[in-house]
Amino acid sequence: MKKYPSILLLPILLTIISCDIENIINDLQDGKITAKEKLEEVMNKAKSDFAQDAVVASIYGREVSTSGEIDLLNTDSFNAFVYVVQSNSLQANEFYIPVFGSEPIKSPVNFETMLSFIKDSSAKDIMGTVLGTLAVVAIDPSANYIDSPEVLNLLLPRNDVKTFRTANQNSKIDMFLFPGKSIDSTSIINSADWIINFYGDTSSLVLWLHPGNSSGTIDLLSD
Repeated sequence: MKKYPSILLLPILLTIISCDIENIINDLQDGKITAKEKLEEVMNKAKSDFAQDAVVASIYGREVSTSGEIDLLNTDSFNAFVYVVQSNSLQANEFYIPVFGSEPIKSPVNFETMLSFIKDSSAKDIMGTVLGTLAVVAIDPSANYIDSPEVLNLLLPRNDVKTFRTANQNSKIDMFLFPGKSIDSTSIINSADWIINFYGDTSSLVLWLHPGNSSGTIDLLSD
């Protein structure tokens, strides 16, 4: 059997190791997540320290990027996905946010905070009604709904969205995922709807995507 000097294998080993290190560094530096990406992790945490029957009632995305992500490493502003968890046995809600490099923690953000970012009065009234039902209504575990990037892919090309964002250069994007039956009067329980709030300093453009999939319709909630 022919033996190769170890000196010849060294460049190959260094190349393999450097690639692995580069991948590890990239993983550690990337704190960007979508709305659904950390859902399982959040629910495991909620079932351990809140309630065994915990289910997700809503997801609130605060200052979501146009790619449908928030960056857990961004400290310049408060951008986060807040997971509203509901317990039937306790008839109560708890709020969680993912943390980079650690398990999710309970969040100080609540329903009142979420409503404060909606400038349009009509949309705020609708959202207030929806939020008030979430202590007893949750998203069905079998619900099939698209993730935050796909939602914005549907909405950003719309003329009204482009017009609003052009007029409000520093506008932000908040996203809300709710169980479908908390918004309308239907008996459908295996759906989830997205409400998207494009907002500037004084105004909002609020759109409702339902029934939570790419074939759904889009309604305007703001005046």
